Amino acid sequence: MTARLYPAYVYSRSQQAGVVAAENHLALTNPTGSGKVILLGGVFISQVAAGPIALVDPIRGWLATSVSGGTLEAASTIGKFRSTLPNPAAQIRIDGVTATLGAAWFNSPPLLSTGAASGTFVHQVPAALPGGGSITLYPGESTVLRTESGDTDQRFNLSIAWLEVG
Repeated sequence: MTARLYPAYVYSRSQQAGVVAAENHLALTNPTGSGKVILLGGVFISQVAAGPIALVDPIRGWLATSVSGGTLEAASTIGKFRSTLPNPAAQIRIDGVTATLGAAWFNSPPLLSTGAASGTFVHQVPAALPGGGSITLYPGESTVLRTESGDTDQRFNLSIAWLEVG
């Protein structure tokens, strides 16, 4: 049997500042017309606090469509699992992203703090089930990492990994 290696990528953002209102912090989109299928590998979240935080809203992952706005990250900010891979078809958007949200697919607990503190763990969110495969994004589909409310003392470290097939 010959193992097939698919192009694999990861995007990582550190110290994403929290905001008071609802915020789409990061979107991974499979652009319409890409000719690819994106298989999510997982999401990785850690948090720190620059001051007291008393909010209890988690950061959540949502399936989404019609993603636009924000800042489109350059392909050079996306890590390739092998340096010889082509640039990804997927797009990463940050800061002010708009989206039509579908179903939520994970929750990551918030960091509650009475002062400056760091989280005690990295929340690793797998995106696949044995026998069921991975969460799959077809062209025009996205996943969005979002908080419903927040605190400006929150800082998120967000990473997302995926394969591209096709």
